[in-house]
Amino acid sequence: MLIAGILWILLLGSPQVESKFKSLHCTSLDKDYGEFLLCKIQAINRYRNSISISYLNKHTVPSHLTVRLEFFKRANGWRPFLYNITLNVCDFLDRNKTKPNNNNRIVFRLAAAYLIPYITRSYSCPFMENTVLKLVKLEFDVEKFRTRFPIETGEYALQFSLYHKKVLKYTVNGSMVYSNYREH
Repeated sequence: MLIAGILWILLLGSPQVESKFKSLHCTSLDKDYGEFLLCKIQAINRYRNSISISYLNKHTVPSHLTVRLEFFKRANGWRPFLYNITLNVCDFLDRNKTKPNNNNRIVFRLAAAYLIPYITRSYSCPFMENTVLKLVKLEFDVEKFRTRFPIETGEYALQFSLYHKKVLKYTVNGSMVYSNYREH
């Protein structure tokens, strides 16, 4: 009976969660500024996939780059969820320029720590002409994400927008489905 009880506890505590990218759309609004060379979801197996994005920057960008992250959750349509934040990219890359207790910076640092293994090299301002920005084979590790952001099951989306001198240059929209089979 003790062995059956231990097995039952192990089954209840086992991570039976799944997350999978559902859609990915990359839009370059100014083709003279830059273009997406690659923007796709790749299947790893039936339950897992990854995304790869490659962007060619056609002009030297010295500063005035702003990133806006918006999170959404699907519930009778897409609804804003948790964060809608903006940050100056060059100030973020230069750690001495921003205050360490800036809340937006904290969220971006968490995201950057998660993305660093998938970025092919380190970047700094200014972004030089003909620089290719790459994010390669990003897999979503839901357990790693849930340690910092406890979320419920459902479909989530992220819109990443880049502005240069307050003019929108490109957007990346993606969604993922998160399922927890213990709840069903």
